[in-house]
Amino acid sequence: MTENKAFCSRCGVEVEPHKTKCPLCGTSIQQTDEEPTDYVKKYPDEPAVKTEKIGRTTKQKRIFAWEVVSVTLLIPLLITLFIDLIVTKTVTWSLYPISSLILAWFVISAPLLFPNILPLLYIGETLPPAIFLLVIDKIEDGQINWFLQVGLPIEAVVAVIAALVIIGSIKIKNKGLNIAAFILFGTGLICLGIDFIVTSYIRGSFGVSWSLYVLASTIVIGGFLLYIHYRLMKNTKLQRKLQI
Repeated sequence: MTENKAFCSRCGVEVEPHKTKCPLCGTSIQQTDEEPTDYVKKYPDEPAVKTEKIGRTTKQKRIFAWEVVSVTLLIPLLITLFIDLIVTKTVTWSLYPISSLILAWFVISAPLLFPNILPLLYIGETLPPAIFLLVIDKIEDGQINWFLQVGLPIEAVVAVIAALVIIGSIKIKNKGLNIAAFILFGTGLICLGIDFIVTSYIRGSFGVSWSLYVLASTIVIGGFLLYIHYRLMKNTKLQRKLQI
């Protein structure tokens, strides 16, 4: 910034800015109120502070989803229970929907709470259905009638086939449509096992019926998915070789 120079109007001597009279001839010096054209800030502007938005972690999102699911299932459970108590003065028919809601809660909670702990995830997906079938059998007349002959074998078939599908999906290297194919194959086998167990229990003799149609459909669709998966993978490997 440049200072404004003052001169005596009578003798032309340069006068310091703070002087009111000329040191040579004593003439009064007229002060001007002009401001310098260049303005420099004494202090620089403070830098703008950026506030970063901290999002929820994957674990926090799963916990939040679990809380929402829990509340969502708890509301109809309590409503059903209160209606049964008000109408019948006891707990009767509400045991069926309540058991179903509790089963849904366990099945949904397992992957949300233990997504990376395979043993707990497997137990959480297979044990609650077995307990559910036992409760349903017990509700009917207070005795265990068909659970040991039907419910438990069905649960065993589901547990074994689900374990094979999970292990196969984990062990396989190139994941994609082949996982969907494995699930379809497992579904077909589960239906075959259920059909065999139920038919044998009702008729008293071994046999299957409707499950053959389901099994045939899952084999055809699953085989087509496997073909697409490995066909695409083969083309991808060929393109990589050609690029090299």
